[in-house]
Amino acid sequence: MRAVKAVELGLVAGFVLTRTALRAATGGLPTAASGGGAVPISRPRGESRTVIADDGVELHAEIQGDPRAPVTVVLCHGYALSGASWSFQTPELARHARVVTWDQRGHGRSGRGPAEHATVDQLGRDLRAVIESTAPRGPVVVAGHSMGGMTVMALAEQCPELFGTRIAAVALLATSAEPVLGDLGLPRHGMRALHRVTPWALALLHRVTVLSGPLRELAGALVPRHAFASEVPPHVADFLVEQIGATPLDVLADFFPQFRVHDKVAALAALHRVGCLVLAGADDIVTPPEHSEAIARAVPGAELVVLPHAGHAFPLEHPEAVNTLLVALLRRHGRLRTA
Repeated sequence: MRAVKAVELGLVAGFVLTRTALRAATGGLPTAASGGGAVPISRPRGESRTVIADDGVELHAEIQGDPRAPVTVVLCHGYALSGASWSFQTPELARHARVVTWDQRGHGRSGRGPAEHATVDQLGRDLRAVIESTAPRGPVVVAGHSMGGMTVMALAEQCPELFGTRIAAVALLATSAEPVLGDLGLPRHGMRALHRVTPWALALLHRVTVLSGPLRELAGALVPRHAFASEVPPHVADFLVEQIGATPLDVLADFFPQFRVHDKVAALAALHRVGCLVLAGADDIVTPPEHSEAIARAVPGAELVVLPHAGHAFPLEHPEAVNTLLVALLRRHGRLRTA
């Protein structure tokens, strides 16, 4: 019983749904078309590009929009997701700018690399390689959601000289410069237990093929509870579930400890030289708004927006609001075309 409870606690890490849990809960990985006949989400595809990281890992990137656009937007996705998580943003942004989405190592169609390279610092180096390969000239605006925001901060720590020269503006969405995971709706003693057991639970679950009834129910309820704070169409929830379910369990286990030691407060100094938009979900229990407020206080001139009725996955939950704010950032700092 204690082992089962430990696994259950481990599964509550953020909105992490394991591939195994999803298969047990649904009889197979869900698709964006599931959920009461909902219309599938259109996933814009552009030019595919393979970027080679400094340790040889192949990173998958896609480029959309007019190659003559005056600015390139590089979008960094969050933990357990992929570049496809920006599907509600890329069509609007590509009307105005060149847009690069990429899969962080171990996620989506990117290679993985050794477990010891599953670090936020390595992701920062990966981001530099992506920018150098896909946007070698002209101003760049970088946006990062959740772990993607941490990736941006790692780049700022490693290459502060890029900010204010190549990088004209930054958007940080539902992220933190300090250790994260909020309280996930758990009491303090529950959080202590969660942090102790989650890496072990994630590492163990890839061997599990049969899950108990309570775990199946947990798998089905975890995404809406921890990702959204308002009602979303079934196909939107399914779209998120699909990405999380496709992320290998051992990749989740490798990256998870990073959230307990993450500290990029000093790196925020590099953002003083660029336009900075900080977005938070008012009801985000993974990275509560206090994290975004702390970032905004540390970056003079940063614009802080707390979206009401928004959870951690608010780019999917409230795409129109996010798109409006991102386009406004581009207009202010990216020499953006108007049509």
